[in-house]
Amino acid sequence: MTGRLNSDEGIDLARKALDLMANNSVAPTAHNYAVFTAYVADSNQELSSELQLHIDSGGPIPEALLEDFYDRFFTFKRIQDAVMDVGGAMSRELGAVVKMLETAERDTAAYGKALEGASGKLDETTDTASFKQMVEGLVAATARMQRRSRELEQRLQETSQEVDQLRTNLEKVREEAMTDALTGVANRKRFDESMRRARRDAEVKGEPFSLILCDIDHFKRFNDTWGHQTGDQIIRFVAACLSRFSADTQVVARYGGEEFAVVLPNTSQHDAHTIAEKVRATIESKRLLRKSTNEDLGNITVSLGVSQFKASESVECLIERCDTNLYKSKQTGRNRVTVDGQEGSGSRSAA
Repeated sequence: MTGRLNSDEGIDLARKALDLMANNSVAPTAHNYAVFTAYVADSNQELSSELQLHIDSGGPIPEALLEDFYDRFFTFKRIQDAVMDVGGAMSRELGAVVKMLETAERDTAAYGKALEGASGKLDETTDTASFKQMVEGLVAATARMQRRSRELEQRLQETSQEVDQLRTNLEKVREEAMTDALTGVANRKRFDESMRRARRDAEVKGEPFSLILCDIDHFKRFNDTWGHQTGDQIIRFVAACLSRFSADTQVVARYGGEEFAVVLPNTSQHDAHTIAEKVRATIESKRLLRKSTNEDLGNITVSLGVSQFKASESVECLIERCDTNLYKSKQTGRNRVTVDGQEGSGSRSAA
């Protein structure tokens, strides 16, 4: 598709993509633009077919769905390409080392023959000239072996450094693929991975494992009133607050749109509730200013649900229970935290 985008056709495709996004009230983010450009260009049949179904339905296209499209059809391909690049570079590097080892093996065999030849010729009848010639030959052969050994050692060291760099590059790509571009916290893919790992550890080690779900109250109103850039500012602010009160072992993730999740391994429901309440109170206490104009946006609030893993339950069941608690917080006035077996709690209701 890159060739088409670099031509006059690319301008037409770009216009079609932006018009379609506007008609479907889709935010003009870089990820969404990539998805819709691929759709109008029909460069990925699976993406086009799935997106067409949602367009035909006539309903709103969820932001979480578009993020999933980007992860599946763009991020994964980037990882694939990176793996192929690393694999090719690794293959070339190891090929060069193998050739050097083969050369070293030939030099070693030649050195062995030189030693064997000298040993066969050396006896009490060996004259001074012959002895000198043998010594000179052995010195030369030894020097070649030492030089080859130094070259091989240096090449192996360079290869080790190259492999380390390739590994670092691949890890960087993987990290980017598991990170939400807007907020810098984990994306849905890493959230799913973290939930599976935390559940497994909880079953094996018998440790508590809790989950927090967090949703920004009245976010659509902020977005409609102030625009998507301000909406993005609010999303980044909430992500930063969640990260501030989460430990290194806990994973803050953008669950979708304006909703976040915190995976808390080895954490009881009581401790998770404490973290959630600190987040809620901190966000409520801040007044936000619009970056572009310095206008006062007032206070924003969040609603949260907290649940603790029950032995043998699935990840999906835990998420569903936690989501039910989040919904209770919304139903009972917002700006509050609801845990299993409790009604919502908080200092006041959101306006």
